[in-house]
Amino acid sequence: MKFIIKTVIILAAITAIGVLVWWKLSPAAASRTNLHKTEVADIRALVELCTVEITEDIPVKGHVGPKHLFARQTVNGSISFDLDKLEITEDSDSALTVVLPPEIVEIHESTEPNSYEVIDVWNENLLGSAVMTTAQENAIKRKVCDNFRKKIYTKGYVRRARSEARSSLSVLLGALTGKNVTVTDPSPEGYYGK
Repeated sequence: MKFIIKTVIILAAITAIGVLVWWKLSPAAASRTNLHKTEVADIRALVELCTVEITEDIPVKGHVGPKHLFARQTVNGSISFDLDKLEITEDSDSALTVVLPPEIVEIHESTEPNSYEVIDVWNENLLGSAVMTTAQENAIKRKVCDNFRKKIYTKGYVRRARSEARSSLSVLLGALTGKNVTVTDPSPEGYYGK
């Protein structure tokens, strides 16, 4: 039964992708499509349920040795769930229990124009240079993104995403199978640090 449910979910995802491709390739699509050169860096399965998308401007404050940096950065993130990792138990002919898998939290720097702005740099040494290398700036930004990941959990974004995923999966799987579906969440606060 688990195989059938997962197959139905995968077929639904493939159908949605097919409709999107048809919509993009239809004759009217030429007027609503912008082409940009790109390079494919990663191909992943599209069997994910994305429940929360986050875009936030955050302060970037840090130092490398005596050099200090203060900037503003736009960060994008998402909280999703890998549907291949659903644990499905058939309780009876008319009931299913589904266990929500761990969340996938992705955070990356925005690539939009003006999404990163250095406000000030300085050096603690009186005659020292305040100029930072790209590697030094990136090291500070990585630390800030790691702190932002913690903030996503403390602000309740993960709790909300897990709650919405439970509701969405219950409705989706109930409609697909015609059964009463109970989605359980073993970690409503998320799996950060677990």
